[in-house]
Amino acid sequence: MKTRWLVVVVMALMVVAAPASAQEPLPSIVTFEADLASVAVQDAESGTMTATMSWHTVGVTADYRLRLHTYRLNAWELVFDENSVPLEPVGAREVTIRHPLNFGPPTFLLSIVDAQSRIVDQRTLSIPYELDEERVPAIQTFTANTLAVEANALSQGMARVTVAWTVADRLPASNLVFEQVFADESVVSIELPRANRWIPSLGEGPVAPVGRAGATAVMLRLSVVDVVTGEVYDEAELSLGVTGVVTESFVQAPPTTTPPGGEVIAFTAQPDLVNPGAAVTLSWEIEGTGGVIIEQSVPNMTLVETVVTAQSPKGSATVYLPDYAAYSVDYTLYTANRGSSATAVVEINCPYTFFFGQADGCPSGEAREVEAAYEEFEGGIMVWRGDTREIYVFYDDGTASYFLEANYAGMPERPADAMPPLDRYAPVSGFGRVWSNAPGVRDRLGWALMTEQGYTMTIQPVAVTRTPPPEFSFFLRLPDGSVVGSGFGVWRTIS
Repeated sequence: MKTRWLVVVVMALMVVAAPASAQEPLPSIVTFEADLASVAVQDAESGTMTATMSWHTVGVTADYRLRLHTYRLNAWELVFDENSVPLEPVGAREVTIRHPLNFGPPTFLLSIVDAQSRIVDQRTLSIPYELDEERVPAIQTFTANTLAVEANALSQGMARVTVAWTVADRLPASNLVFEQVFADESVVSIELPRANRWIPSLGEGPVAPVGRAGATAVMLRLSVVDVVTGEVYDEAELSLGVTGVVTESFVQAPPTTTPPGGEVIAFTAQPDLVNPGAAVTLSWEIEGTGGVIIEQSVPNMTLVETVVTAQSPKGSATVYLPDYAAYSVDYTLYTANRGSSATAVVEINCPYTFFFGQADGCPSGEAREVEAAYEEFEGGIMVWRGDTREIYVFYDDGTASYFLEANYAGMPERPADAMPPLDRYAPVSGFGRVWSNAPGVRDRLGWALMTEQGYTMTIQPVAVTRTPPPEFSFFLRLPDGSVVGSGFGVWRTIS
């Protein structure tokens, strides 16, 4: 009899003990530190400064691994390649401090991920910039690759000058500004379109000076400016000569009885169907004096750029399509007083194809495979993409919400009342932060039907520089192989 009771007690203890082992806590990052208290902007830019990153984690077994990222060019990139020696659960590594190429400090992200690449815990670390009130940015060098600019190129708006510069004692909120200064002290920007606003303290690149009738010199100016207050810390100027003369095609027409400005007789852009970034020839003829101005614009973009200014009533100029144009470019010619105008449209061949077949619009690049996570809910799905660390929420009613990491990184992971019913789950990590804190998300999604799963996602962006814009701004593949199109607050399954 005693033996039978002993067996019952042992079995009861086994039943109680089994769930305890199944509820083993997830690994956690306890500390994540650097031995460098601060860094000067110029040291971060030079890439010569290093810091020892150290961390202490608990619960990291062979089923998990650590990853270290740094933030550069508006995206997280791995500090150590996936094939390098794995990071230890408790360890330290020497890391080169690199400028993030924006106005923020060098920032690092330590993550614990499981075998399916699902994020278990994360911690960020920023190394602040040194702030010395006595330090004032100074331009040390400002040079050009030429001593003079050709007159015809200036007249056509096609002049390009490569300048080089060195700036010392750069402050975090300062940036470089390139301008052209005219004899009457008026100023115009000569910077070409670029994706990244931050300009390095040491570098070189092209600028685009413009011409004015009678000008015998081109004055270029480099300024170091505080982007918050507008304070100018330092300036340097370069004076370039003007060589040659404006050819006959661009000489101002002799005075006539036609009033200034006149009328557009003809304006064409050839060829009118080209590949991205190709050259086109703009040809014009007007009746009147004062010359012409030709502006370039891309549908669904606010930027309007003057590409030609010429005094000739009849002539031509070669220009290059902007890199960001994917469907078409509009060229509008104005007479001097803008009293008459004409527009020529150049269509662009789409160089890419969608990874899944046909769809509305033109891809803005090749499809990519990125680390991702996925979770199904009662009222929709959530998707995380590892390259940009965005979270997409796709609701069953066809609407969508998008969350950058900056929107959810500091949120608590789960509210106290997040106790799911049987056969349901409460999301964790980034999904849990968005679900718990973003207004309306929890109410609309309901409980998760599964735990978060990692997978490799195929994703492809769509160019939106078209009027009307395409239906979606990106396409992605879900774990079941189906393709989703989304953007502009909506989504639907394509295939």
